[in-house]
Amino acid sequence: MQSELIHASSEFPMIATHLSQPPVFRSSGLLIRRINGVHEQRESDYLVRRMYAWRGYRSAHTAAEARIDRKVTLAAWQDDDLAATLTLNLDSESGLLSESLYPQEISALRLNQGRLCEYSRLAVDPAFSSPTLLERFFRFAYNFARSQLHCSDAVVEVNPRHARYYRRELGFTELGPRRICPRVDAPALLLHRDLRNPLPDELAVA
Repeated sequence: MQSELIHASSEFPMIATHLSQPPVFRSSGLLIRRINGVHEQRESDYLVRRMYAWRGYRSAHTAAEARIDRKVTLAAWQDDDLAATLTLNLDSESGLLSESLYPQEISALRLNQGRLCEYSRLAVDPAFSSPTLLERFFRFAYNFARSQLHCSDAVVEVNPRHARYYRRELGFTELGPRRICPRVDAPALLLHRDLRNPLPDELAVA
C-alpha cells in the first residue's frame, strides 16, 4: 500500500496557523492534513459534539477553550467523509486546558525549558474507526507537533479507560492523578509524551 507524506519547507514559522505548506498524508482514499477554512472547522466541531454526546460527555466550548490563542486542528477524511479530528494547543500566555486540573504538573514541565503542546478535542467517527486509521492519524499528529510546531513535550487529558491505549501504542506515561474534568464532566488522567523520544516501531515516523 503506497502512501505519500509531503513535508513543509524546513523554515517553519512559530505560529501554526501561518504555515504556508503544511504536511499532507494520502493513502488509499485516506487524507490527513490541517483543516482549512470555516466550513471544515464547523465539520470538525460537529463531529466533536456528536461523538462527545454519544459518549455522554459535555462538549460545549468553555471560556478556557476560547482563551487558547495558539492552536491548530488536524483532520482525517476517508473518501471525502470526515473520519477523525484532533486539536493541538500550543503553550502560550493563555496557558493550556489541562492546567485547570493539573497546574503543578504543567508548571513542572515548563521548568525543563521545553515547548509544550496539548492534544484535545479528539473525535473519531465509529463508521470509519479502525486500528489503521488511528495509527496513521496519531502518527501524523505526533509528527506535526514535533517537526512543524517544534514541540518537545505533549500532554493529554484522557478518560482512564483509554489510558492503556495511549501508554501501549503511543508511549505516553501518567503525569497526574485521576480527577474529574469539568469541561466534559467525566474522569480524566493527565498523560505526558516526550516528543524527543521515538514512537514505537509501528508508529515510527519516517
